[in-house]
Amino acid sequence: MDNGVLDTAGTDGRRYLPTPCPREHSLTVARPASDELATGSQPYPVDRLSHTESAQLIRAREAAESALTATHTQIDRAVERVVHAWHRAKVSLHRLEMLAADRRLHDAVQDDRRNAREHSGSGPEDPRNRPVWQHPTVVWSAILVSAVYDTAFFAESFRDVLDVADSSSFEYWAALLPGVGIVMALVLAGSLLGTPLHRHRHRAERRPVRRRLTWAVLLRRVLFDWRPQDEERHPDDPYWPSWVLPVTFTTVVVGVLGVWAYLRGDSDDAEQRLLQLPMVALLVLLTLAAIGFKANAHNPYADQSARLRRRRRRLERRYGRLVSAARRRTARHGTAWQKLHSVTELAATLVRRPVAQAWTEIAEERGRHGLFGTLSPPFHLAGDASPVDGAVFAGLTGPELRLTALRMAVEDLNRYRPELLRQELDAILPELNSQLSADGVQPTTSTSPGGSSAA
Repeated sequence: MDNGVLDTAGTDGRRYLPTPCPREHSLTVARPASDELATGSQPYPVDRLSHTESAQLIRAREAAESALTATHTQIDRAVERVVHAWHRAKVSLHRLEMLAADRRLHDAVQDDRRNAREHSGSGPEDPRNRPVWQHPTVVWSAILVSAVYDTAFFAESFRDVLDVADSSSFEYWAALLPGVGIVMALVLAGSLLGTPLHRHRHRAERRPVRRRLTWAVLLRRVLFDWRPQDEERHPDDPYWPSWVLPVTFTTVVVGVLGVWAYLRGDSDDAEQRLLQLPMVALLVLLTLAAIGFKANAHNPYADQSARLRRRRRRLERRYGRLVSAARRRTARHGTAWQKLHSVTELAATLVRRPVAQAWTEIAEERGRHGLFGTLSPPFHLAGDASPVDGAVFAGLTGPELRLTALRMAVEDLNRYRPELLRQELDAILPELNSQLSADGVQPTTSTSPGGSSAA
C-alpha cells in the first residue's frame, strides 16, 4: 500500500499526491476569536459583572479592608485627642458662662465706678487719700519695732523676777514670750481707738454749726456734762463714736507698761535711779506712738476703695485668664480635629486605592473586548455620608466594604467640629465685655464705710 492505494498485483502502482481530508462538521457552537467577538458579537448588559470582574472586586475589597485595619490605631488616637480637647475646651467655656451668669464682674465694675462717683467732688481732701506714712507697711513696722523694744526691755525684768541667768535654760527664753502679748495689746488698742476717732473726726468735719468753746465749757463737758442736750442721728450720718472701751483699754495697756518700766528702772545705783523716769517716759512714748500710728491710719474710705479696686482687678484678671484658656484650648481642639481629618483622609485614600485600581482594570478590559459596548456608564457620585463608596460607575456595584471605623471617625468629625466651640465662645464674650463697659444697669445700694448710706 502506498499513499493509501493498494496494488493487488504486487507491483508498483500509480502514485498520487496526498490530499487533506475535509473539515468535519459538528452541531456544537465553537468559541470565536477575540477579534471576531469584538466586531460581531452581541454586547452583554452593562450593569452586570462577569465572574472575572467579581473576583477582581473581591480581591480589591480584601486589600481595602486590610489597609483600613492598619490605620485603626492612628484613627483611635486621633479621635481620643479630639474628644479630650473638646471636653477641656467645654470646661473653659463653662467657666466663662458661669462668670457671665453670676455677674460678679459687672457688680465689681459698677461698685468701683460708684465709689469713684461718690468722691468725685471731694477735691484734694479726698477721704480715700492715704499719706505714705499711713501705709500699712509703715504702720506695722512701727508696731513691730515698739514691740521688739518692749520685749527686750521687759525680758530682763522677767528674768530678774524668775532669777534666771543661764541662757541655756527654758525660763531664760520663756521671758521673751510676753512680747507676743505686747504686740497683740498694741494692735488691739490701736484698732479699738481708731474706729471712734475716725467717726468723731468725720462727724466734726460735717457739722454745719460750731458753737463757742471756752475752758469752762470744756471742763464741764469733760468732767460733768458730756452731752448737754439730746442728739439725733440721721440716716446719712455715720455711727456714733464710742470712747469708753477704747480709752479704757488703751489706758490700761499704757499704764501696765509704764509700771513695769518703772520697776525695771528701780535700782540701788543712784545713777540708774536718775534714768528711771526718762526710761518710763521713753517707753510710754513708744507705746503711745505705736497705738497712735495704728489708730490714725484707720481709714475705712481708703480701705473700701482699695478693696473695690482689688476685687475689680482680680475679676478682670480672672476674666482674662479664662478667655485666654478658652481660646488656647479651642485652638488645640482645632489642631486635634485637623489631625483627625488628615488621618481619616489618609485611611480613605488607602481604602479607595485598591478599589479604584480594580475598577480601572475592569474598564480597560471591557474596552478591549467590547462585550459591554464602547461607551462606559456615567460615574457614580458618592455622598458626604461615606468617605469611600465601593461603586465607581452608576448602575455597577461591587461587594460592600466594611468601613465601620472610618464611618465612626467621620461621625466624630461632624460631632466635634471646631466651629461649634468658636460660635459658643463668640456668643459668651460680648456678654462679658458688656459687663465691663455697661453703665446703664442700676447697681445695688450699699452703705458707706462709716456705717451710713452713700452720700
